Amino acid sequence: MAALPKKKISKVRGKTRRAHWHPTMPTLVICAKCKTKKPAHSACPECGYYGNNKVLNTKTDKKVTKALKLQAKADKAKETAEAKKKRAEKVKADKEARQAEKASAKPRSTKKIIQTPARSGEEYKADE
Repeated sequence: MAALPKKKISKVRGKTRRAHWHPTMPTLVICAKCKTKKPAHSACPECGYYGNNKVLNTKTDKKVTKALKLQAKADKAKETAEAKKKRAEKVKADKEARQAEKASAKPRSTKKIIQTPARSGEEYKADE
């Protein structure tokens, strides 16, 4: 069984004991880097420094890295679009060159040599 009090503690006695249980404001000091107020013995929430060392990534750091990533992604997309365009132009030029080469070449004969199964060995020329 748990311990129980032998006598009732009066309201005044309990309240006087709890008179010092009140919240206090935390001690604030000035940050050496950004000159804003911060809690003592903790990293600055604004710049992320504790003394001379960067220990936290702040919201602005995250925004900057996000913007840099988006910029890099846009640059990469632009480069790939340019590469695709160059490839398409090259393919088009190659196709035109092949067509010009075909046009300048001698026309093929339309006659084919066919072997018939009934007379194997005899060859006939047929127009298509």
